[in-house]
Amino acid sequence: MPSFTASLAGFVLRTTGYYRRMFTGGPQFQQNIIKVRAAPAPRPIAKGGVDVRQSEFQGRNVWHIAPKDKAPSAHILFWHGGGYVYSATDIHWKFLSHMASQHGWSITAPLYPLAPESSAEAITAWASAYYAAYQADINGAPFVMGGDSAGGGLTAALAQMARDGGQTLPAGLLLICPWLDLDPAHPDQLKTEPRDGILTISGIAEGGSLYAGDLPLTDPRCSPIFGNWDGLPPILAFAGGDDILVTDSRALKAKVPSVDLTELAGMMHDWPIFSFSESRKAQAAMAGFAARAVA
Repeated sequence: MPSFTASLAGFVLRTTGYYRRMFTGGPQFQQNIIKVRAAPAPRPIAKGGVDVRQSEFQGRNVWHIAPKDKAPSAHILFWHGGGYVYSATDIHWKFLSHMASQHGWSITAPLYPLAPESSAEAITAWASAYYAAYQADINGAPFVMGGDSAGGGLTAALAQMARDGGQTLPAGLLLICPWLDLDPAHPDQLKTEPRDGILTISGIAEGGSLYAGDLPLTDPRCSPIFGNWDGLPPILAFAGGDDILVTDSRALKAKVPSVDLTELAGMMHDWPIFSFSESRKAQAAMAGFAARAVA
């Protein structure tokens, strides 16, 4: 059973619809995108023994978060979630700052282009170009690449593209409640949707269509579950039973049995990046995975 705090958070989110409004399709969807984009963008804060630095790549902001007074335990390239239409949130920055301060991660988090202004072909091309620049920036050191939700999908797509392009691969992949199939057609998603306090089927269907643009939904750059997973580095993945994207993680485990997947019943979408007791345990597991990968 989920902890009281996790259960309460799921209940409050379902009741208030705070996030579900942002991720519900229909006439208001693109208006909600515009409204959220108009607000000041959250940004990481340098406190608690963490250094924060900002750079740019091809006109986009890139944030670097690292421990202030110690050598990093691992280099992490992290792609944020947000349905490919929203930028990183305070929750993302708090999670990444915690991983830097408590587990010694040196994290780079690019703010990649978003739909509907951009789409999967251009977004993955930008991310692939940054992937190469990032490796040069860390002087070829081993690193782990990861992301949550849409960022998890982008992580998987980029790893497949890097392998196919003969580029150096990460030492490990971290997929947090990843969005691997843009088409929410699995029958179990209908059963899970009433319990999901963040996502809706209509929202991910419309957001996925905006992201895909002119590409078919089954193109691996859009839905990496349909890509080739052979020859990729070790994968640590997390999923929640009250998340409509849980079917994507289950499909991945069925396709790649070697994936180390933790699925917790009753847990909401993206639960590993929050501060529940279950989240902190997952974060410690991430830290261990990264340390072993880059050793």
